[in-house]
Amino acid sequence: MLELRVEAIRWETGDTATYFLREVLGKAITYKAGQFITLVFQHHGEELRRSYSISSAPVDELLAITVKRVPNGELSRFLLMHAKVGNVWQAVEPAGRFVLDDTASAKDIFFFAAGSGITPILSQIKFALAIDGASELHLIYSNRNLANTLFKAELDALQAGHPDRLQIIYLFSGDGQRLNNVGIEMLVQQQLRHHMKQAQFYLCGPFEYMRMVRLTLLYMGISKDHIRKENFVLDIINVSEPPINFPPHKVRLIFDDEVHDIIAGENQSILQAALQNNIQLPYSCRTGMCSTCVGKCTLGKVVMTANEVLTDRDITEGLVLTCTGYALGDDVVVEF
Repeated sequence: MLELRVEAIRWETGDTATYFLREVLGKAITYKAGQFITLVFQHHGEELRRSYSISSAPVDELLAITVKRVPNGELSRFLLMHAKVGNVWQAVEPAGRFVLDDTASAKDIFFFAAGSGITPILSQIKFALAIDGASELHLIYSNRNLANTLFKAELDALQAGHPDRLQIIYLFSGDGQRLNNVGIEMLVQQQLRHHMKQAQFYLCGPFEYMRMVRLTLLYMGISKDHIRKENFVLDIINVSEPPINFPPHKVRLIFDDEVHDIIAGENQSILQAALQNNIQLPYSCRTGMCSTCVGKCTLGKVVMTANEVLTDRDITEGLVLTCTGYALGDDVVVEF
């Protein structure tokens, strides 16, 4: 578990702030551009975990997260109202699969962001521009209006400093510039500089927005393995209920270089079984949306009842979400 001190707070808009964090003991925090951290708080004797995208890049001195007020969001409201410089927060190590692949080769990387979905994408763009590479970056960024556009000055500065590698298109729905299927296809075709089959696409925003963009890209012939999406801040936790019955099974977990043999009870996910046995696997959403709990199934078979983050390639490589993962036999081994 990390202990992070709030070094500075910067308000982005009236309902959004960025918190700059440093590890209390001065240790470097290792993360990849596009990942998130999960904050852990005790509230009325109950542990609360919430995940927030990292808006800094690994090349920055301080790790930064950007928090937007979420309707009925208990923790986001608390942070925005009460967090102060000097506060120390507990957090799980950075995690997430919404990370850049190769940025060095000559290809197009498209980023589709809506609202605060820009947060992990800002991290990705900053990192990609900070290292040598021949990839060209295209950001299509949708907001209600200019006043609600996060990080505009920073994005404009990045574009001005790298006019040969970064192009940004701002769309404001309040001005009638709402993104649609036709617009997506037109913008991609207009900005494409290299072969379409090499292009990578990163999407972050509301569910309906990402579904529209993804379906349009698939219709255009983009491989689903070249499309990654990241869900909004996970501010509400619900434990997934399996739609079918899973009998008890033995499970072997290899975590922190220790071997644990446990029993996952009837309709009990691997994560639930681990926590019940005081094995502190990392987790956050518990709904198959964030990948904090991801492990690698090296033996046996695990079925996931929900998965909003792992790609087909991830699954082929054996990755599983333990929060929605259920053992199908007594030979399952999961490594972390």
